[in-house]
Amino acid sequence: MARKQDRPLVSLVMINWNSYEMTKNAIENIRENTSYPNYEIYLVDNGSTDGSIGRLEKEFPFLRIIKNSENKGFAYAMNQGYRESIGEYTGYMASDALVMPGWLDAMADVLGSDSKIGIVGAREISREQSENPAELARIRSEKDIEKMTLPVCWLVKREIIGKIGYLDTEFFSPAYGEESDWNFRARKLGYKVVRVSRANVMHYGSAIIRKNFSDRKYTILINYHRLRSMLFNLSIPDLLRFVPGLGLIIVNSFFTPSFFHIMESYRLNAKDWKLIMGQRKKGRLYVPFKEPKFTVIR
Repeated sequence: MARKQDRPLVSLVMINWNSYEMTKNAIENIRENTSYPNYEIYLVDNGSTDGSIGRLEKEFPFLRIIKNSENKGFAYAMNQGYRESIGEYTGYMASDALVMPGWLDAMADVLGSDSKIGIVGAREISREQSENPAELARIRSEKDIEKMTLPVCWLVKREIIGKIGYLDTEFFSPAYGEESDWNFRARKLGYKVVRVSRANVMHYGSAIIRKNFSDRKYTILINYHRLRSMLFNLSIPDLLRFVPGLGLIIVNSFFTPSFFHIMESYRLNAKDWKLIMGQRKKGRLYVPFKEPKFTVIR
């Protein structure tokens, strides 16, 4: 095993909000399945009221704790972790996710392999795939690809944050779309975003934020913000390349209640047209640390 000083320090940022059992399981899973010798965990508590952060702090004294008096949303909590952490690489791990052995070694290796790679993301797998050795071997043997990170696990070189800034808390709070916007900004500066096939993570799918949203509000918010990130950042030709995929989302939802929620998210973006054009004109390369402004879905 490599010595600590031979590998860059990785600062992982996790977020807790009234989720003791889930966060506890995630931390224990990381400790069990992480062979990488030089990492630390920052846990940002977003105003929990269930006593969870006190219990986690007592049970895992190695955690570096950041406490908010109220729920500041995902992007702001992540930015706090980025601002306070010191690792050469820093990143995010969802507290409703479980990792497979070798995940962090694989991500750090790929991130350090090329000066043009700025961000790497994990490959999400199902529990069934994790329990099938042949299927897992097939996934891990696949070539890494340039692809947007998923909102479950990623690593970034600290120098990149110095160039593109933080997650945007003004237009993507309380959650969703912020990681896409961040990826787009890195790409505009010429950095590659790579999905790592050997870094495997199982995710339970927005388990925390969905506790506070109805299905309607959740569907509107996630589609509203993700489309907004594309409209803010992509050129017209690149936007046109996404049209078939957006159309497929609408078609697949046609006979479900989600259809109306998705159409509402598109309507809200159309209503924001002046705002969108203003952001496109600015170029959106660097976003500073700032207080969140929540999107309200009525």
